[in-house]
Amino acid sequence: MKKLSLLTVLFLYGIFSLSAQTKNAEEILNELTTKTNSYKNIKVSFAYKMSNESAGIDETTNGTLLMSGDQYSLSIAGQEIISDGITIWTYLADSEEVQINEKDGDEGFSPTKLLSSYTDDYSAKLKDEVKRDGRILYQLELKPKEKNSNFDYVILMVDKTKMQLSDFIIHDFDDNIFSYEIKQFITDTDIPASSFTFDSAQYPDVEVIDMR
Repeated sequence: MKKLSLLTVLFLYGIFSLSAQTKNAEEILNELTTKTNSYKNIKVSFAYKMSNESAGIDETTNGTLLMSGDQYSLSIAGQEIISDGITIWTYLADSEEVQINEKDGDEGFSPTKLLSSYTDDYSAKLKDEVKRDGRILYQLELKPKEKNSNFDYVILMVDKTKMQLSDFIIHDFDDNIFSYEIKQFITDTDIPASSFTFDSAQYPDVEVIDMR
């Protein structure tokens, strides 16, 4: 579950501002950071796929993410991961339990931090452009600088005209491929503050596991 949560939050969608036609990978990633931080909030729906050809794994599901500053609410594969920037709730629907943790000061899983630290945490390379469904996509390869990373590299696919993230593909060392395809990306909409807290009163049978 923790690995899925890490990979999921790594995912998270960015959008790039318009700029010159000729860019390098670092310029594109810097634009991602600037544009993402300029939004009051973000709402994303995406398709998630895990595959491993040798193991015969091919699983697909859908997910949603709400994000506002350090606050986020992620829903995927029977999990809801919610943070108000201080506390993190992980609700597991199948087992009817919610785990409560304090946000670690060095916590590296938040979508906000991950979206704003590409150039710090990864070595990026701009690869060939790809044509798909009438669109031209930038293809960027990101290699983690951390030697103990649990994944090998990440591929970002970016719509060149819209300057918006289209796909996020993670390759780990066990030949697993975790793909995220953005279906909808909405910014600066009305998101209730209650979206970033877990209300146990709405889940009367939930078991609360407070790990703080």
